[in-house]
Amino acid sequence: MTPVMDHIYNLSVKIGKRGTATEGEYRAREYIGTALSSMGIQSSVEEFRTITSFSYPYMIIYLISVAGALSLLLHWPVAAIVLTGTGAATFFLENTSFELVAFLLPKKLSANVIGHIPAAQQPKHRLIITAHYDSSRSGIMFSPKFVRGFRNTFIGLVISLFSMFILTAMAWVTGVEWLKVLVVILALDPLVTVVLLLHRELRGEYTNGANDNASGVGVLLGLAEKFSREPLGSTELYLVATGAEEVGMAGMESFLKNHQQLCGDARIINIDNCGTGNVSYIVEEGMMKKYAADHGMVALADRLRQTRFDQVGPRVFTTMSTDALVPLARGYRAMSIMAFDQEGMLPNWHWETDVFENVQPATVTLAYEFASGLIQETDAQE
Repeated sequence: MTPVMDHIYNLSVKIGKRGTATEGEYRAREYIGTALSSMGIQSSVEEFRTITSFSYPYMIIYLISVAGALSLLLHWPVAAIVLTGTGAATFFLENTSFELVAFLLPKKLSANVIGHIPAAQQPKHRLIITAHYDSSRSGIMFSPKFVRGFRNTFIGLVISLFSMFILTAMAWVTGVEWLKVLVVILALDPLVTVVLLLHRELRGEYTNGANDNASGVGVLLGLAEKFSREPLGSTELYLVATGAEEVGMAGMESFLKNHQQLCGDARIINIDNCGTGNVSYIVEEGMMKKYAADHGMVALADRLRQTRFDQVGPRVFTTMSTDALVPLARGYRAMSIMAFDQEGMLPNWHWETDVFENVQPATVTLAYEFASGLIQETDAQE
């Protein structure tokens, strides 16, 4: 196996399940730090506190909206408007990486591992390469039978939650009784989702996360080894393995909070789910609000596609949030590199089949070479 595949094997097989703030995540953190040190790369560990599952804040948000529908039935219109409005607003904030409900929940320790490779000369550019090392818990919504409808299910929730608020306000103003019935019917959508999330917490298992995202960390460590041996001329390189991505990108939020000045004039390349399928660079991403990737990096990626990587293409990604969403939502420059199957899905996403045997070495190699090309193209710029 190549060194990159070795890293993927060690993370997904020898360490295995890496749930946020679990022993597996801690062992992965130690592995990454040791790997960077063995390459002669100066590294540090930055701890932060995080929730341990995205299910918890969303269950609370959905139940707030359902409580609003019940309040409307009980003829408490003001409470109904406040509750359905709060549900819709917090749903939007959580989905655009601005914690509100999650901020109030109990937390445990996770950490980011940060390595730094200085430029050989006076630095003109700064690149931050990121990849999360935790793995997710499975759930019915991620099963092969239902996962292809995940996006449509999410859109249905968006429509339900915001319509509940709008119709509740209309029912209060107009006094039309059938509007109340419609609000209650719409409340069934978030209520069913609460049941699914509860089942996920009680019966779901952490995955081995070979594709999501041992593959991304493997590529990150491969790039670290390459550029520690061949330092870039005028570009300093930061390598950030983030924890707690699977619970709401908490690691990236912590990194940006602690390094605002560092990130202000940097470009961020996020590597996620790059072990199976067709390699792509993400030009827009976001589940509710779409954020455009950095135009400069997209232009470099377009140039690479036209000259050396015709099998790599642009893609819009709206199925789930990545670590790149956090800097993009805050005005920083970022872009993700990912891989998708023929139907545009992430292969074996959050499911028990996300194992090392289902990782494709050719896909990993292409993702590594494309990311390396982006880094070198950035360094070549004036």
